Amino acid sequence: MDTDGREDEADTQPAGGQRVAGESRFALLGETLLTGLLVLVGSLPVVTLPAALAAGSAHLRRHLGGYDTSVRMFARDWVAAARSLWVLGALLPLAASAVVVNTGLTASGVLPGASVVRWVTWGAAACVAVVLVRVAAAWSDDEPAPGSPGTEPGPVSGPGGVWVLVSRGAVRARDDLSGSALVLAALVMCVVLVWMLTPLVLVTGGLLSLAAVAVETRRMNRL
Repeated sequence: MDTDGREDEADTQPAGGQRVAGESRFALLGETLLTGLLVLVGSLPVVTLPAALAAGSAHLRRHLGGYDTSVRMFARDWVAAARSLWVLGALLPLAASAVVVNTGLTASGVLPGASVVRWVTWGAAACVAVVLVRVAAAWSDDEPAPGSPGTEPGPVSGPGGVWVLVSRGAVRARDDLSGSALVLAALVMCVVLVWMLTPLVLVTGGLLSLAAVAVETRRMNRL
């Protein structure tokens, strides 16, 4: 009786080296928090925000695929993404300035049709932000899909140049409207989090990177 009881107890306990239920979820949570910090540091020059998001998405793809997720690998991805997406980084401050100026003009009341212009401006900004996140995910498409077997990917590069990536991101945003809605929801959530508590900006980059990878995985599974 005692022997059988000990055997049953041993069967219910995880052996050394085996994963327990929930371990992978906690690992993903930790990696997402780390990615948020890395994306924030990589975004400090502002113009490198697209590159930081792309490197963050690639970082989480590697984690989900079981590959190396060291800070050194993130730095390598960041440098490669900055070289590929520098045009988007240069245009980002101009787009942000246009949104701020339009919003200020509509608030002043001197612009005819201010309410319409305000909503059009915000709608266009939302569309650009969604496409930007999807471009960041498309940048690391050469890597294996999360959870798929294969060899460890080499250096990530944007195939065909930045405009091919922009086109790919825009097409995916248009064809996968539900996924784009999820990306927009993630963006709104990040804005609300930072508005409620500014230090939460530390995690927003990881949340956006995770949303980008999740939406792309969902899209691939539906094909």
